[in-house]
Amino acid sequence: MKTIVILFAGTAGEYAFSPVFDGKSASERALSWAEKVPGADTVAVLSLQNQTPLNSLSVEKLSFKHIVQEKWTVSLLLKTIAEISSGFDAIVYGFIDAPFYSTEITAGLLETFKKYGAEYCFADGYPAGLAPEIIHHDTANILAGLAKDNDAAVSRTSIFDVLKIDINAFEIETEIAPKDLRSLRVSLYCGTKRDALQCERLYSLMQKSDKDICSIIESSADVLRTLPAFYSVQIASACKGTCTFCPYPKAYKDRFSISAEKSCELMPVEKFKEIVDKISDFSDDAVISLSLWGEALRHKDLAKIVEIVLERPGLSVLIETTGEDLTPETAEQIAKVVAGASPRKNGQKPVNWIVDIDSADESMYQTLHGNNGFAKAVQAVEMLLPLFPDAVYPQFLRMQENELHMEAFYRYWKEKCGKAIIQKYDSFADRLVQRKVADLAPVHRNPCWHIRRDMSILINGDVPLCREHIFDNICGNIFKDKIEDIWQKGFETFKCHINQEYKGLCKNCDEYYTFNF
Repeated sequence: MKTIVILFAGTAGEYAFSPVFDGKSASERALSWAEKVPGADTVAVLSLQNQTPLNSLSVEKLSFKHIVQEKWTVSLLLKTIAEISSGFDAIVYGFIDAPFYSTEITAGLLETFKKYGAEYCFADGYPAGLAPEIIHHDTANILAGLAKDNDAAVSRTSIFDVLKIDINAFEIETEIAPKDLRSLRVSLYCGTKRDALQCERLYSLMQKSDKDICSIIESSADVLRTLPAFYSVQIASACKGTCTFCPYPKAYKDRFSISAEKSCELMPVEKFKEIVDKISDFSDDAVISLSLWGEALRHKDLAKIVEIVLERPGLSVLIETTGEDLTPETAEQIAKVVAGASPRKNGQKPVNWIVDIDSADESMYQTLHGNNGFAKAVQAVEMLLPLFPDAVYPQFLRMQENELHMEAFYRYWKEKCGKAIIQKYDSFADRLVQRKVADLAPVHRNPCWHIRRDMSILINGDVPLCREHIFDNICGNIFKDKIEDIWQKGFETFKCHINQEYKGLCKNCDEYYTFNF
């Protein structure tokens, strides 16, 4: 079976060419794998004009093609694949920044592809980046037709996304992993700093272990916990302080002897910039929430704070609010900042909004929030929708008190803005009254996503182990300590979770399976 291997390099950045695998880069390892693909005759690399490191890449044993474009779209990608695969029986498609493509899995996919006369074949249940996609040449021509007007940028899932347009028209075969590891959300590409670090650590462990790669991944805290992807920062101390489902008002009063409603501390803009500088250097593609505690809309320089984040193309903003303090001026100022921002490298909208409404009417809102702000919350959503298209999410915190309101809430907002969030109740490890309606916890407990991916930063710079601790269990101070050292303080807790040991608040917490971005 005559085969062509096509490696897409249009999304490859600096990490694809760093020689961190015993002197070899991810791109070199991908090309080495390509040469070993059974039946391979030709290797083609599709790249962009400004990717200088690719100019020196080649293969020794096979024919080599290097196709360069100023810009790759899904339409151009599939058209090119269809053209260069003419005369081949199978197309093996992957990415140049994938250092761990498995020769064994690839051989199995090709055997299945040939045996069953498949038009498309993929591996299911393995971590992303371990197996390529197999496409028949005729299928590539059909997909090119389906995508002829698709000017979207190429992503890791572009081929399958196009195939799904008419998925029942294709003969698809799958190679099933012995154990489904998709829930780990591991990405074995060197596309971001986070993923590249994960790959580097995995490679190092593979040299010291005789375990298979999947076993190493699921049992290694070093591989699973790399860099934070979500930072929640408190920029204002004040809020209404009357929500029955929030522990912050009581915790604030216990700590500072005044109510959260009467507090007035704001994070100085220059201090916030200091935090963002550290985050950008450390993670470079994170989401920054401005709503850890307090009401972000009470910050008089909120638009400037958003602007500071969006000056870094790899970062984006999340604002969660009751909407009661939103003014047209603030909304328009932030919209203007967003309009001037470049597209986000982390794939998010520059600013996403979550508006906590939690009810279908004023009466229930007042029961839960302790004030009559329902109309203002609804008005906030309506004000934000035209300014931030596809980036506004009305939210309903599901509790025993408002359970009968959930369907009406969802139907209304789904029709009005196309989306709504139904959020589970958090008792903060039983520090609040248990109000959850249903137990949503998985059968088998997974290591906490928040210890793995999140960092919470209080207004004074203190960093608790996680949001559930509020003001306690401090790992360091972002203004005084290195962010790397602060992050490392959570490693032992995550390692305990890997070993199914849960101490302190973790023992009674059921937020471990919820996920932020």
